[in-house]
Amino acid sequence: MLTTSCDDGDLKPQSNSSETGRRISMQVNFNALKAWPQNYMLTLAAFGADQETPLVSKQFAQPEKESDIQTLELSGLPDDAQTIQIALLTKGRKLIYSFYTHTLDDGDEDVMLRAENLSLASYGRIQQQVFNQYCTACHGAGDRAAGSLYLTADKSHAMLVNATAHAAITNKKRVEPAMPSQSFLIEILEEDLLNYNHTDVLPHDELVTLLKTWISNGANND
Repeated sequence: MLTTSCDDGDLKPQSNSSETGRRISMQVNFNALKAWPQNYMLTLAAFGADQETPLVSKQFAQPEKESDIQTLELSGLPDDAQTIQIALLTKGRKLIYSFYTHTLDDGDEDVMLRAENLSLASYGRIQQQVFNQYCTACHGAGDRAAGSLYLTADKSHAMLVNATAHAAITNKKRVEPAMPSQSFLIEILEEDLLNYNHTDVLPHDELVTLLKTWISNGANND
């Protein structure tokens, strides 16, 4: 068993936590490790009424292989903690996406939680971190979408996977499951096509890697 942890870079003391409070331990193993975040923080975090910024959090260290089990502990939880989450945070500690949520009961004291085979390339993460953040302003805002491609949560998967790209310069599918190199979505993000610089849409290369990993793993809607 691999036991790893490090703090999330927030050096300010948590004034509303105490070592005498509740202790939560989490055991987890992650898959799709190619999608491990580098410019963001993967954390075990406690949230209160404010579900955007955690009360306290610890950052997971990147494992060497998918079978590695990580154990992380939050101790001295504040009394107003409501949920424990495996959460993807910005460097400013704002919530981007939650992979796992456990709701705390008033009677919970020390709790051991376990999450198995948690995919880092889930479609929920892609929708929230990629499409909602950087794409839907053009592909879904209002009644129209550029290129007739809607990337809103209710339509994106059906409009991408096995759907032919409506572009005269290609006969590729927008997303060809298991084949990122044959998927027009990846091509347009890596090359300047259609007289529009989609290569500048995403701020970090790791977001393209996230998409590639999802496609390589079958482009599932989960």
